Amino acid sequence: MIMKFFPCILFCLVQMFSSTIGFCAAFDEKLWERYAEIQTPRGNSEGSLARLYLFPNKLGDMQGKPFFADLRVVTDRKENVTWQVVTLKPEIIQNEITHQMQNLSITEKGETWLELTIENQATKINVVDIVTPNTDFIRPVQVFGSTDGINWNVIRKDGIIFDIPRNEMLRQTRVTFPHSNFHRLMLKIINGDGQPLTIHDVKVLNETVSREQTYLIPGQIQKSQHKISRTENSIIVSLNTIFPIDRLILVTPERNFRRIVDVEIKKATGEWQHWARDTIFNFDTPTMRESKLAINIPEIAAKEFRLFFKNLDSPPLSITGISGVGYQRMLVFKQSDRKMYLFWDNPMAAKPQYDLTGMITKQNLDALPIAALGKPYTNTAFAGNKARLPFTERYKYMLYILVILVIAGLIFLQYHVFRHFKP
Repeated sequence: MIMKFFPCILFCLVQMFSSTIGFCAAFDEKLWERYAEIQTPRGNSEGSLARLYLFPNKLGDMQGKPFFADLRVVTDRKENVTWQVVTLKPEIIQNEITHQMQNLSITEKGETWLELTIENQATKINVVDIVTPNTDFIRPVQVFGSTDGINWNVIRKDGIIFDIPRNEMLRQTRVTFPHSNFHRLMLKIINGDGQPLTIHDVKVLNETVSREQTYLIPGQIQKSQHKISRTENSIIVSLNTIFPIDRLILVTPERNFRRIVDVEIKKATGEWQHWARDTIFNFDTPTMRESKLAINIPEIAAKEFRLFFKNLDSPPLSITGISGVGYQRMLVFKQSDRKMYLFWDNPMAAKPQYDLTGMITKQNLDALPIAALGKPYTNTAFAGNKARLPFTERYKYMLYILVILVIAGLIFLQYHVFRHFKP
C-alpha cells in the first residue's frame, strides 16, 4: 500500500520545497528588525516619484552588503515598492577662459612675474593652473588683478604651488581665489633660493562647484600607539554609527606639516584590512596658506578605523578629533495611495533589482517632492536572526530525516521489485 502512494508522496515533498522557496523570495516582515512610516507629500499621484533623505541618526547602523541592500519600501498591504538610492556628490563645472600670456620675466630677486590678459572682459574667473614640467618644488604665489594694467589689486597673497615627488607623490599647481572679473591678471611666483620654474602655460578657469550635501558622524579616539623609532604612529578611532562615509576629517592644532596616512578598517572577523592611503598637509606662513585635513577613502561603512601616520623624523602630530563624512544619500521611490513604510536592518537581505535606474538619470532630483521618515520602531514581528537563515539551515535535521526516509523507500522499492521478479 505504501509503495502504491510513494510517487505521490515524493511529488508532494517537491512541491512543498518549491513553494517554500517562492515564499521566502517575497517580502517577509518578520525578517526585518526595524521600520518607520514614510510621510509622503499630499496631492501627488500614485506612481509619481518622491525623495527621502537618509540620515545616520535616523537609520542607525547599516549592516547590509552592499550598502542599503536591506532597505525595503512597502505599503500597508506588504506590497513591494520600487526604489533607488542616489549619492549626492557635488558637480564640478570648469570653463577654460581664453587669454594671452604676456611679460613673463625674472626679477633681480629671482621672482617670476607674468601677466595675463583676458580676452572677454565680462568673464568671471577664480582659478589659475600653472603648467610646468618642474618637480620637487614649493613656491608661494600671489595673484593681482587690474582693469587698466597700471593699478593692481591683491586678489590672493598667500597662494602656494608644490610638487613633492618623495613618498607622498603630492602635486598641486592650481591657485584658487574669489570670483573676479578683472581684465588683467598678474602672477608673482616667489622662488626664494630655488631656481625659477619653467612656465609652459597658465590655464585660466571659471570653476563652479554645486553645494556639497554631506552628513557627519562623530568619532572617538580609542587608542594611540607610538613606535620606538618615532617614524610612525597609529591611532584607532571608533565612529558612533556604521554608515557609508567617503572621507575622514582630522582636527589638529598643528601647523606647517605634511604626512602620509594609511587607513585600515576592522573586519567582522577582527582582522585589519588596508583600505586607503592619502596625504594630509598644512602650510601656514605669511606668504602661503593651504590646508588639507581630509583623508579621502573609497566608500565604506565600518565601525573602527586604524590610521598610520608616516612621520619620518618629525614628532607625531597631535590629533584631537576625527569624524567621518559622507555624501548625502537619498532614497527615490514611487509613491502609492496606500500608507508606506521603510523596513531595514536585515544583513542577509540581497539587494533587489528594479527598473528605476534609467528613470532617475533623466530626473531633476531637486524638483521631486520631499518625503519624511517618521519615528523608527523595533519590529515586534521580528522572528530573530535564526529566521533569516536559509530553509535548509533552519530545518536541516528534518531534511536529513526526509532524505533518509526517501533513500529507505527507494531501497525498499528496489527490494520489492527484485523479489517480485525473482525466478
